[in-house]
Amino acid sequence: MKLLAWDTSTKVGSIAALEWDETIKGARPHCVSEWTLNVENSFHSERLLWGVHYLLESARWKLEDVDVFAVGVGPGSFTGLRIGITTARTLAHTLQKPLVPISSLAALARPVADFLDAAAKGTLLITANDACKGEVYALWGTAGSVRDCVSKSENDRPGLWKRGVEEQVIAPEKLHAEIAKKLKASPTLKWAWQGNGNEVYPEITEGWPLKREIKIPSVGYDFVQGKFVGVLGWEAIQAGLVFDALSVHPRYLRASDAEIKRAAGLLKP
Repeated sequence: MKLLAWDTSTKVGSIAALEWDETIKGARPHCVSEWTLNVENSFHSERLLWGVHYLLESARWKLEDVDVFAVGVGPGSFTGLRIGITTARTLAHTLQKPLVPISSLAALARPVADFLDAAAKGTLLITANDACKGEVYALWGTAGSVRDCVSKSENDRPGLWKRGVEEQVIAPEKLHAEIAKKLKASPTLKWAWQGNGNEVYPEITEGWPLKREIKIPSVGYDFVQGKFVGVLGWEAIQAGLVFDALSVHPRYLRASDAEIKRAAGLLKP
């Protein structure tokens, strides 16, 4: 089975092609090709389809060969998510192929959660990126629980999520207080940080016990990797979580500027 996956929730987009033999029991996917697209000076609308085209060429696949698509649904950049998800919905719907929604934060956290679960079981992992407007997109929970998260349930759509793992858009001071409370309640609990949220809001981790911090390598762990969107997609498929393309929507976690202005009566009819 061939799976094409991507995420455009941040300025660093990533695309991956994964494949596995579904006739072999227990067969796991392997990454056939992966591309990273930095759109610091451009837009995902300019690079995503270009990247998909060359990824398929490098994998020696045709678009019609793809059996299932997976896409990061956020939280993250409103514009980036709209582009990535609209592209995934359009291609999957046109080809009559299923689409798997993936939490962008769970995909970002997955390699770190794997590392911590093997090296320091029970570690509290906090993954947080700047959400602008004085907030961060954050996911936190023990590494073992985080590694079992794929996508939260949405309305009538089921999900695959571990109890105790939080995914929120949250003010830095509230995130600081939430984690400080957990660390105080468990004097031996270790913690690890991932994401650029602490660069923008260094006060988040102030006062947390440094002796209990697990430092993680930053290279390769600071952006969503397409292959992990694909791996989470494969896990969703094993759990039967595949959906009609048009039922998949962005998970913003907060209202857009236009919605806020409309609710405040600042937009003309």
